[in-house]
Amino acid sequence: MEIQGYSHLIEINEADRTLTIYRLRDGEKELYTRTDIPNVVWDEEQDEMKKFCRLLGENILFDSPQARRLLQI
Repeated sequence: MEIQGYSHLIEINEADRTLTIYRLRDGEKELYTRTDIPNVVWDEEQDEMKKFCRLLGENILFDSPQARRLLQI
């Protein structure tokens, strides 16, 4: 049985400093994950921001059936 693909929607809430990832499938929006955005200045905390960006990308790729097939994850 093949898993159906879906898209991801990323929302950033400036007031709460949160980043939310939703799955979009058949016109429905489903919460996948939510995380706090680091409260740092990018140029002053590049290692922390690189880690944050890497984790964000990994979350999206590991959750995507299409990416898993392409990358053979």
